[in-house]
Amino acid sequence: MRILIVEDDYLVADQLAREILELGEVVVGPYANLEEGAMNFDDVDAAILDVRLGDGTSFHIADSLQALQIPFLFYTGYDPQLVPSRFCPTDVYNKPGHARWLLSGLRSRQEEGRTPPAETIESVVREMLVQARRMMPDKASAERLVEAALKVAIETTERDDSPHKLKSWLMELLTREFQTRHGDHLN
Repeated sequence: MRILIVEDDYLVADQLAREILELGEVVVGPYANLEEGAMNFDDVDAAILDVRLGDGTSFHIADSLQALQIPFLFYTGYDPQLVPSRFCPTDVYNKPGHARWLLSGLRSRQEEGRTPPAETIESVVREMLVQARRMMPDKASAERLVEAALKVAIETTERDDSPHKLKSWLMELLTREFQTRHGDHLN
């Protein structure tokens, strides 16, 4: 699981990141402010958010994660009652705590049967970008790979050869493009 950590206390963030890595998960961050945290959840499976970040809160990030149906929890030294009711039933863990508990909570949130988001072209393209970033060495080449796969898709649909399952078909085109011409997208 790729876990985003947004925590402004360096010692807490460092300890949490080390524990999560020791438990075999991947850490994205940790980030100490809203701007960095909000810009880095495209490729995450879950998130751990400190409630108070400097003079603000992490609720803006939580709203975005909730809209994307990415499980998250709050990890705070403040009163759990500070968390708005719109995040119910999000778990709130008190600091200090062990990463094992937090990971258990995140796994439970994932297993609760999140309703998968409707398969829209936007959601599929986002997933293609995530997959391409795993395949390619940098963001620009990943975007070129996705663009090439989408061009093939457009050409195919113009011939009325489009399949029924949009997501699986586009991911197959992405993989095929990578296997045949990934070097073309590096420059």
